Amino acid sequence: MFSFTGLWAKMNRKNDRPGTVQGAFDAIPIFLGYYTTSIAFGLLAINSGLSSFQAVLFSMTNLTGAAQFLAINLISAGSAMGEIVTSVAMLNMRYFMMSASLAKKLGLHSIFSKILVPAAVTDEVFSVISFREGKTGTDYIFGLQSVSWLGWVTGTITGVTAGNLLPKTLQQAVAIALFALFVALLVPEVKRSTLALVLALSSGALNSFLHYVFHIPPGWSIVISMTATAGIGGFFIHRMIPVKAGRRQE
Repeated sequence: MFSFTGLWAKMNRKNDRPGTVQGAFDAIPIFLGYYTTSIAFGLLAINSGLSSFQAVLFSMTNLTGAAQFLAINLISAGSAMGEIVTSVAMLNMRYFMMSASLAKKLGLHSIFSKILVPAAVTDEVFSVISFREGKTGTDYIFGLQSVSWLGWVTGTITGVTAGNLLPKTLQQAVAIALFALFVALLVPEVKRSTLALVLALSSGALNSFLHYVFHIPPGWSIVISMTATAGIGGFFIHRMIPVKAGRRQE
């Protein structure tokens, strides 16, 4: 039986291609995933009131995936600029740690590389670089990030084009993609840890309580919920780690 995964593994076994070409080759699966996801983003962006130019420019300058969907949701809800910027910054805080780790691993020294490389760091790009064996140069990173970025931008262009052609009712139906994306991000974490499920449910409950009971704007209620549950989660994880370490020593 034909196996695409097996074929890809055989094709990718040879790792002596030029750095940029190898990086671009490794980014093909990321390209496919980003392209299909960003089509939904383009449709939602048009449905939320952004122009085609604004939607594409958003993807070209903010390769943040989930944070872009969150921003579109807040824009649709009429949130203030401060709420949107703060919420997106909180959700993207993980990229700060990823970029710091890559700067050390790749030995980035010039200001240009320290600005350009982190600008296109995503969860998938970080994973590929982290698990790559041997020396990883900036030429490899350029190929990997360029093709990944291209997938997100071209998918957005496709979504924007479709959004201008599809009926309004069908565009609104695509809004389910926002919830599907966050569920897809949550499920793997829940499988690894029950604490992740408890924190996710607590965060959702707290956000709903703040918004519907105290009538706090959606952007700020999200920020408060994320900060509170992240702090609680960090406390419990910190308490659990020494216990596990002690058991290992025994």
